[in-house]
Amino acid sequence: MAKSKEKPLKITREEREQRGLFKKKRAGAELSKDEVKAIKAGRKKLRKEMKARGIKSRREFELTAGTLGLYFDRKGGALLPWLFSHWLGSLIGFLAALLFVLFIFSTVQYMRGKYTINLSEEMFKEGFTLSDSIEFISPTTQLFANPAEEVPCISISHIPLDVDEIDGEHNDTYFAYTYYIRNEGENTVDYKWSLDLTADSLNTSEALWVLLFEDGDLRIYAKENHTTGKKEALPEFGDNTRGYGNLELVELAPDSDQFEVIAQQGRRTFYRVIPDAFLSEAKVAEGEKKAVEPQEIHKYTVVLYLEGDDPDATDELIGGHAGVEMRFRLDSENERIEEDGFLKSFIERIFDGLKFK
Repeated sequence: MAKSKEKPLKITREEREQRGLFKKKRAGAELSKDEVKAIKAGRKKLRKEMKARGIKSRREFELTAGTLGLYFDRKGGALLPWLFSHWLGSLIGFLAALLFVLFIFSTVQYMRGKYTINLSEEMFKEGFTLSDSIEFISPTTQLFANPAEEVPCISISHIPLDVDEIDGEHNDTYFAYTYYIRNEGENTVDYKWSLDLTADSLNTSEALWVLLFEDGDLRIYAKENHTTGKKEALPEFGDNTRGYGNLELVELAPDSDQFEVIAQQGRRTFYRVIPDAFLSEAKVAEGEKKAVEPQEIHKYTVVLYLEGDDPDATDELIGGHAGVEMRFRLDSENERIEEDGFLKSFIERIFDGLKFK
């Protein structure tokens, strides 16, 4: 009697995953099936959004995905244990890590040519989205804006009254971008924002003035005077012989402490503009929103321009550029952000001694 052949057992994909053969990990932690599915869906959505904005570089995609937590750990072989157990391997590992940091640094430098708005991973998980239109037709987790190129030095009096009324990118002799953030989650939370300098060649930021509108409320920022180290003011304090006549922006913030009346001549009122000083060399400003409820929307407009009346606006700035980033994070993320800031500072100190040609 012929023996019946036993059919080989077929192991389904789900069974393989349950046995742990193909477990996905992120930051060393095993992910559940739902978490893997969510990350894959998030990567697919992010790739589509970046392609729609003309960003097709895989390096930029992976860098952005990494900042949003949309990644999986790469599988390693037996080489890594050897690297950590042998002094020569440790040296090789250090050099490899340094090369990797160099790669990341060059990628970041490339992205710094654009103005970016980023949500932290926790805000992404909480359900916050960004949009450059009030209708949120294409909600996203990261926005990019093209820089204003070859701009001249202008005066604050050249900034139009409707600068906070045009959605999206609306550059002129200045950079301007208007966007929105919405809580699409189920919780009422607090969030913080920071506006940071990410690039500054030829000390362009010394003459960079920033107008920030938050839900229509205007604040103006500029670095302290490079020579005196004192808070900037135009015209400078003590000089009441001139001023900005009938400055239009005053209509947008009539009670602001940043507009000081110098003189009144007939129907003309002359003002002194007193911007807030940058918080540090790398940080323009920061703020927070309390008790943001589900479906609540907040509006931001950022305007960057080179102030021609600023004493630091000299010919030495010709050909320079500045990069700016606005970051949003939950109030509870303070401790982690501080750790990230330490790491960033450490890396910047390493690269202070490197010259790129």
